[in-house]
Amino acid sequence: MQFKYAILGAGMQGPAVAYDLARFGDAEIIYLADIDEERATQKAEWVNQLLKREMVYPKRVDALDDQQVLRYFEQADVVISAVPWQMNMRLIQLALEAKRSFIDMGNEPEWFWNEFRKRDEEAKKANIALVPDCGLAPGMVNHLGLYCMEQMDECHEIRLRCGGLPQRPIPPIGYKLVFNMIGVISEYMGKALTLHEGKPHYVPTMDDVECVQIDPLGVLEAAPTSGGTSTAPYTLAGKVKEYDYKTLRYPGHWAAMRALRDLGFFDEKPIEIHGVHITPREIAAKIIPPHIDFPEEKDLVVVYVYSSGVKNGAPYSIRLEFVEYHDDATGFTAMERCTGFAAGIIAHGVATGVVPRGTVPYEQSMSGAHFVKEWLRRGMMLRETVSQQLRP
Repeated sequence: MQFKYAILGAGMQGPAVAYDLARFGDAEIIYLADIDEERATQKAEWVNQLLKREMVYPKRVDALDDQQVLRYFEQADVVISAVPWQMNMRLIQLALEAKRSFIDMGNEPEWFWNEFRKRDEEAKKANIALVPDCGLAPGMVNHLGLYCMEQMDECHEIRLRCGGLPQRPIPPIGYKLVFNMIGVISEYMGKALTLHEGKPHYVPTMDDVECVQIDPLGVLEAAPTSGGTSTAPYTLAGKVKEYDYKTLRYPGHWAAMRALRDLGFFDEKPIEIHGVHITPREIAAKIIPPHIDFPEEKDLVVVYVYSSGVKNGAPYSIRLEFVEYHDDATGFTAMERCTGFAAGIIAHGVATGVVPRGTVPYEQSMSGAHFVKEWLRRGMMLRETVSQQLRP
């Protein structure tokens, strides 16, 4: 059976989703839409050249125009949102109105859990699946945590660490912009949702920095950022004692970003400058990117997951690691591949019925084992280390 997919957003991640679905998604046709029709056309042509066949077709769609969005959604079996996360609360509701399955790569976990989940029966009646947070982190890393958890009789802790980085720590902050700057700042602010002693618990972002040794990169610094756990602290409450997510960066990055935060550059309260009201965050999101946009500097994605518990009555732990690099053969960045391919796995799972119908928290969309199998099928790497203390 073949499926029709509609991707909204032809920026960094959308083309990677299209490429993945064309190869692994049993696709009949893939639409790639953007408000900039020229960009959608160029990206569709690029993906088709890589595929060596016509599979991806461009469309012009304004994601802020509800009627355009509804008409676009109605053309597909599954819709994939690759637009900035702030739009997705509205888009997922439009997908329910259009009665089309929908996934996104970032949403508001609390809103989804406390509000939108109430429309579960409506989605089931429409025979559709609506799944948030299907990217890298939140997304793929959470499924790696599930993969570890599924191998134990009792899971005590899951530690998720992930980062998108330039392949070398270039100044001024050792970071290369790999997605929307407003999104980066949003993750760095507020509080991060975790599980502590089996209950949902909030911790400050960018504090509690820890060092993680990852070969071949050396020592990296990990700090809490918001959104990375998705809805897992709600669905896994009482099943896992400790569950948290931290973002990996080169040493010194967090100190610099905390300084900007403490100086007020990420504030959302408007200030007046020459009669114009604007937020410091908007200014920062405009000023910072040109200084960390290095077109010639290739990126990498690093993931480290640690989980411990009990298996067969004895202490048991699993460590998962990978470092993925910019792919010279296709031109996709590491972030595009790790995010887009991860979203493709869930989109295909929705199409084939692996993902249940309804409003589905990400970590309930499929098993960790199924996700890992699909991840490896794409030629991606994953190093697994198991340690078990044998019973006397």
